[in-house]
Amino acid sequence: MKNLIYFCISLLIFSCTTETDVTKNSDSQTATETNVMKNSDSKAVTFIIDLAVNPDSNEDLTIFTQEITANVLEKEDFCLEYAYYLSEDKKSVTLYEKYIDTESALIHAQSFMGGPFFERFFNLFTPNKFIITGPVSDEFKKFTSDNGFVIDYRDSIDGFVR
Repeated sequence: MKNLIYFCISLLIFSCTTETDVTKNSDSQTATETNVMKNSDSKAVTFIIDLAVNPDSNEDLTIFTQEITANVLEKEDFCLEYAYYLSEDKKSVTLYEKYIDTESALIHAQSFMGGPFFERFFNLFTPNKFIITGPVSDEFKKFTSDNGFVIDYRDSIDGFVR
């Protein structure tokens, strides 16, 4: 009976220990902590675009978003996230895009402007607000400004990325 009690207590103690409690790196930080960095140290660039759906557009919203999303997925392996979010009243969309860095964001912008979706996009949507977060180059800012995009650039003041 005494051995059974020792066994149960040992089992309870070992079952409460998580993998990150056991796995330590040379700096005595848990494995989970080593995967966290300050948001301001990230090179990722995010587009958050508020769009009005043009009621007189001849584009089908669902078909268009499926086609352009498939295109980005196939051709832009540097794109980390790409998603359209439709409001309940179906009158506005938030487009969320995330790129590895400023160079990949610039390649996307250049490809978009010279590609088959540019005119269709602006037939379907009217931009209300275009916000970019993350470190973008002067070259990116010049390219977008020269092409008529009005962008609200925002730098990180605090936060983290896992």
